[in-house]
Amino acid sequence: MATVADSVTDLLRTVRRSKARLLAAAGDSIDSAAQVLLRTVASEGPMRASALAAGVQSDLSTVSRQVAALVTHGLLERQADPVDGRASLLVVTAAGQAVIAEHEHARAAFFEQVLSDWTPDELGQFRQLLERFTAAYDITHTQWMTDATRHPARTDEPEEGSTA
Repeated sequence: MATVADSVTDLLRTVRRSKARLLAAAGDSIDSAAQVLLRTVASEGPMRASALAAGVQSDLSTVSRQVAALVTHGLLERQADPVDGRASLLVVTAAGQAVIAEHEHARAAFFEQVLSDWTPDELGQFRQLLERFTAAYDITHTQWMTDATRHPARTDEPEEGSTA
């Protein structure tokens, strides 16, 4: 198991380095966190900023700053909520759709190059194993976090069997 954990750690480290290089090269372009927000609104439809923050499991103030940048760049727009005119819904603009399409095209080209020498059987096997791993990781992490919040570690009491 340790070698798998080490390999996953290496993968995450490589992804972080790649993201850092992309951010450095992007300059004024939107970052990956903002890209997630843009894609979420595009896939789920118009929504309030609070629903977006809940959907991406992020703090509303952080999402609000990112949304403001996306609105400034013309990638999202605010429209009056037809149910509650006092509130606004976030909607992806045509420019936002173009950015999503461009990002998707670049991502597909990148992975096509990364996996260019893999056979169709290897790709299928890798996809299945990665999906299985990702699902197990998510389920286990969710359970661990649930257990941690239900039974937080206490540092103010001595451990059982200790003389403190």
